[in-house]
Amino acid sequence: MGKRSSPATPSPTQRRIVAISPDDGAAIDLKQPELAALLAWLVPGLGHFYQGRTRKGVLFMTVVLTTFVLGLWLGNGRVVYASWRQGETRWWFVCQAGVGVAAVPAVIQSMAINGPSREPFWRAGWMTPPLVDGQLVSRRYAERLIQNDPYIVADDFWDRPPYKQFRADQLSMWHHELGRFFELGTLYTVLAGMFNMLIIYDAWAGPMRTAEREKHLAEDETPSPATGADG
Repeated sequence: MGKRSSPATPSPTQRRIVAISPDDGAAIDLKQPELAALLAWLVPGLGHFYQGRTRKGVLFMTVVLTTFVLGLWLGNGRVVYASWRQGETRWWFVCQAGVGVAAVPAVIQSMAINGPSREPFWRAGWMTPPLVDGQLVSRRYAERLIQNDPYIVADDFWDRPPYKQFRADQLSMWHHELGRFFELGTLYTVLAGMFNMLIIYDAWAGPMRTAEREKHLAEDETPSPATGADG
């Protein structure tokens, strides 16, 4: 008599990772959680769209990006910037970077202003780190600041051919110009980034523990059958 063959066990790569919905108890297919988490970082809510969780995707995308853009508007585009100079490190950017692609221009602007060109990549100047005392910039950028920034005058630059050397503190100028709105804009953009970190975790792990773990927990909590009475 031949042996009965047991059903093939799916390989780890074939098994679907699911989570349990806290609303109706339905299983949620997380697909590839690592990819979903990456997409959720790149664009808030995109990881949930990938998983088919459209409502959450729309909600998260709307809330995070609206909060981030509102913070940028309050801070006149100056509250999100990347600066790693000693004593001038912008630690808030670590949280702001949680919004993904929306914060990438800050990195590009920082690299450009500190690179050979000595001026921002985008002329508008959004997300450009503030100039510090002694910093060298291109002549073109210095002239642009003198023309467009009412707080900067020609005397704020030394002539250091082929560059101009700033001799003031632009961050203090921003605080003076924007007042409390600089802090409010920073707060909104930081909250947007931190909230998206929670969204990334939700895309990776789901709203609850995995279904397999729930099953094991349920089995562990099930009382063992009662033994027969003593004879």
